[in-house]
Amino acid sequence: MASDNTPEKRPSVFGRTFTSIILYRNYRLLWMGSWTEHMGEWMETTALLWLLYSMTESPFLSTLMVSLRHLPQIFFAPIGGIVADRMNRKKLLIYALLGSTVLSGTLAVLVYTDLIRWWHIMITAGLTGVITSFNHPARHTLVPNLVGKEHYLNAITLDSGSVMASRIIGAPLAGFIISIAGTTPVLGLKAVGSLLAIIWLSFIDAPETPGEARKRHPVQNFTEGLRYVGQNRGVLTQILLYLIPYFVTNTYTGLLPYFSREILYIGPFRFGLLNAAPGAGAIIATLVLAYLVNFPRRGLVLLLGGITQGIALILFAFSPFYLLSFALLVIVGGCNTTFQTLNNTIIQMMISDEVRGRVMSLREVANGLGPSGSMIFGSLAAAFGGSIAVGTAGLTSIVVLLSILIFVPGARHRS
Repeated sequence: MASDNTPEKRPSVFGRTFTSIILYRNYRLLWMGSWTEHMGEWMETTALLWLLYSMTESPFLSTLMVSLRHLPQIFFAPIGGIVADRMNRKKLLIYALLGSTVLSGTLAVLVYTDLIRWWHIMITAGLTGVITSFNHPARHTLVPNLVGKEHYLNAITLDSGSVMASRIIGAPLAGFIISIAGTTPVLGLKAVGSLLAIIWLSFIDAPETPGEARKRHPVQNFTEGLRYVGQNRGVLTQILLYLIPYFVTNTYTGLLPYFSREILYIGPFRFGLLNAAPGAGAIIATLVLAYLVNFPRRGLVLLLGGITQGIALILFAFSPFYLLSFALLVIVGGCNTTFQTLNNTIIQMMISDEVRGRVMSLREVANGLGPSGSMIFGSLAAAFGGSIAVGTAGLTSIVVLLSILIFVPGARHRS
């Protein structure tokens, strides 16, 4: 772990909330890179969703595109986790970002030359999912290596918050540019953001990856990781729980163009704002969680946050008013960030660094499985409308989480 000077107390609200950024130079650089990378990603995603729906007017293809960015993780995330436990994690993250740069640049050229077809977008979405399978295990293993264990919740909260908070700026900015100049100027900005993230990463002094995994064959590494999770029921429960937020998020995100055009009757600029609404909720949740630093019964808060998200999503599904829909997505984003952050923190606190990459990669497998449900709801939207699809997704998550809350006491008592 690389840390800077650690004061005995944090006298101000600002200092308490942004502890990890203030105390740890290496974490600060990683966090800055996360901002630039995800700013470009949200701008690109917003533009692609609008472009794809304009080309096809298909809610199913919109949800399919979002899903394809995650589905490859079912197969490739375990490989990414093994690699993250065998090689330098900083270099692995840089290589993944370079891959993202190439993909985004290619997509921008296709749009600029007017050669873009809907299936090009699907292919690049799938390849993005493959790269994410190496990016996320590397990032998730780096964060705990750059801060003290007492600051895990704060660091993970701020890292998660940077992902969603960048949406507040990126999505509306993309919508504004699309409204005056079309999608072409927006695409490729992810490549710029990834390159900036690589620059920040190059200055990080990251600790060496533990060498235990390199002493054994990669297949043994894989079975070792599975055995570790299987023997730790609490870790397994949290990994399975991670299905819920992605199951919900991919469904409503992919259908936002449908709601914008068919339900709320808004243009690309207000679509961009609507896309940013969950990011506003994420900022609020991030600031609250980061300030609290540590608190008991995190498992209970996690489950209640997920249930609240489901309720807000059902209300959003049947809202005919733009401002109400915006406010409900703020709640969805805040609850989603709370759920994911506490889930990540609980897992990181329970596992050892030698298997961290493999365990966190299994969490990414859950991330990849989530979109399979989104594709089902995309088909449901095509047949019965987006309101029925999103409302059903929200109801499903409520039923699942309520069942866990009632029948799995260990999950709600986790701290």
